[in-house]
This record gives sequence, C-alpha cells and structure tokens, in this order.
Amino acid sequence: MKLTMRKTTKIAAALGALIISGGVSTTAQAAPVQPAALSPTACNGQTAGHIVKWYAPHVPYALVPLRCGSSTWGFNHIHSKHWSAHVDEDIANTWTYFTSTVPQGGNSIAFILRDLAPCEGQFRVVVQFNSYGSTGIKGIITAYHENSITLHRGEVQPAC
Repeated sequence: MKLTMRKTTKIAAALGALIISGGVSTTAQAAPVQPAALSPTACNGQTAGHIVKWYAPHVPYALVPLRCGSSTWGFNHIHSKHWSAHVDEDIANTWTYFTSTVPQGGNSIAFILRDLAPCEGQFRVVVQFNSYGSTGIKGIITAYHENSITLHRGEVQPAC
C-alpha cells in the first residue's frame, strides 16, 4: 500500500487522538470514566505491602496508599471489620474533604468528615505516616463510620 500525504495525516491524527485520550478516541467517549470501586477480593493472594489503591491528595498531604495489610490494619482490616459497598467513596471523600484532624499517636492522624446527615455521625480515615520499608508511608490503617456513641478520645459530636 502506497502512503500518500493524506493517508499519513489521517494516521497521525488517529494516533494522536489515541495517545491524548489514553487509548480511546475522544469521539467514542460518552461519559467520563470513573475509577473502579474497591473489590472485596482486591487482596486475595497479595502481600501485606501490596498497594490496592492510591488516594488523591488534599493539600498539604501527598498521595496516600491503601495497602493490603493484615487483620489489624489496611484493606484486610477494613474489609473484615468495616466493609460497606461505599467504603471506597467514603475514604476518597474523607481524604479530600475532611473537616478536622485528630492526632492518634504513633505518627498517625485521623481525618474526619463530619458533613454527614445531621446526627448520623462521621466517617474517619486513620493514616499512619511511618515509613514502610522502601515503598513510602504505611498509609491508611483503618476507615469507618462512627455514630455519636462510638466517637473517640473525648471528641464532641456537633449538636443536633
């Protein structure tokens, strides 16, 4: 097949569209692609240090990992103790829009989102900033919904 200038231009334009859009033509996209939610089986066969997902930053904090962990921290702990169909969204929203922080000791900080429906509590994501081998910080060690009965360390639930 003989390549003409017109065919070469069309091929270059098509390749450019593929590269810019991450492999999908922009004309073929009907809606933005959302990241996949966490799967309950995300850590099957993985090591404790395996990173399941990176959560986007909230200034001044950097990307924070959710590792597989164990029965006491990370994804495996969250899955066995605090799992819900919306846990991924709750973690992302809390990390992005937290309303307060509480030091937890051991170089850990709880990020709290209190804008849940009135009198229904809050969502807490605890991040440990200790070094984890050569792969950065340990990351999210737990995440869960709290109601007014389970608030920790003397924190006061906003008045209803």
